[in-house]
This record gives sequence, structure tokens and C-alpha cells, in this order.
Amino acid sequence: MIFVSMTIDALPGQRDLLAAAMADMMAETRRESGCIVYTYARDLADPDRFHLCEMWETLAAMEDHIDAGHSLRFTSVLGDVAKISQVKAFGGDVEKVRIRAPAPRGG
Repeated sequence: MIFVSMTIDALPGQRDLLAAAMADMMAETRRESGCIVYTYARDLADPDRFHLCEMWETLAAMEDHIDAGHSLRFTSVLGDVAKISQVKAFGGDVEKVRIRAPAPRGG
């Protein structure tokens, strides 16, 4: 499994254009074979900052995604409206686990 975390900062005045391009990219990517998770989220402390979380079944699936037409279109727009400030990628075998929800506190 491949996990990618990315931070993307909109250039001044470009937040809405970036968000629209991200929405299109997310819709296309989620239909790709091997895509487990592909989600953008706006940072709560900085409205011009977005976070991307990706999970792929295999490195080959992620590389196919990188070469896909919609990815190439997105990256051509990205340079005009944003800058990538951080990328972290991890790979390896993982095991699905169950976690418990936090117990509500009485008040």
C-alpha cells in the first residue's frame, strides 16, 4: 500500500480556482483502479492551504495515476495557482485494524 500526504498552498487570489481544479481531480481519481482514498481538505487555520491524502493499493496503481490525462491536466494548472509546500510518501504492507471510538465524557 502507498500513502501520500501533500500540503498545497494557493497563490494569492487563486484559492477558488485551485479548489475547482481539485474537485475535478478528486472526482476523476476516485474512479481509478487501485485508488483506496483520494481526498482534499481545506486547512482550518489557513483558508489558502489544502491537504491531500492519497492511498493506493500498489505503487504501479499510483504511477498509473501520475501518468493519467486528468493528472497531467491538473499539474499543468497547479503551477499557475498554487505551490506544493510538503510531500510525504510511505509504502509497505499494512494490516487493517479495528479502533474504538472515544467514550463521551459526562458533564
